[in-house]
Amino acid sequence: MRKLAFLTLILFMGISTFAQLPISLGVKLGLNSSKINSENFTAPDTWTDYNTSDLLDDAKNGFNVGAFARLKLNRFYLQPELYYSVKKGSTDFNVPESLDLGDAVTQNLKLKTVDIPLLLGMKVIDLKLASVRAFTGPVMSVILDNSSISYNKADGVKIDNIDDFSMDNWKDNSWGWQLGGGIDVAMFTFDVRYEWGLTNVNSLDKAKDLGKLGLENKSNMLTFALGFKFF
Repeated sequence: MRKLAFLTLILFMGISTFAQLPISLGVKLGLNSSKINSENFTAPDTWTDYNTSDLLDDAKNGFNVGAFARLKLNRFYLQPELYYSVKKGSTDFNVPESLDLGDAVTQNLKLKTVDIPLLLGMKVIDLKLASVRAFTGPVMSVILDNSSISYNKADGVKIDNIDDFSMDNWKDNSWGWQLGGGIDVAMFTFDVRYEWGLTNVNSLDKAKDLGKLGLENKSNMLTFALGFKFF
């Protein structure tokens, strides 16, 4: 009991000291609409005399959950974040008749990532109980799992055992840029932000060297997030 009481006292002293610093800690939960754009289609070597048509990318809904810290510098602030994110997307494209797949194929993507933004923001409007913010900054995404990537024929049947559609060449991380705004009311925060993908999430060169399907995939995403600040 004495040890527990001592540790409890130390904990409260640490929280009290930390609360005096111009730093806020918080948690957040968000919903995202991600569109994983597929560009620069590279047909495998087996697809002779094949001209690709325009790719059609569709946005899908996902989510993210994590935490943030906010270092206050008068009207400006620096906000590093760390959150787990699920991003989804799909791409439709035509294929050669020789593959006997019904002409159209859909690439379904579901990426599980850890996202690490570093945001610089400022208070645009500062009231007593509420404030309006704007922010921007880079974000690094570490890809944890891409096992949910699949290909389906136009009738919805999954494509298996075709080397042209093997996607074992995804990168471990990618970079993006975020821009958005937010509102703080007491201890609650609400953010809206858009993220542009700056780098590919797969290795096109490797896919091309293997003679397989090559797509440059970049993730663009709109996110709505609700958070709570502890300090």
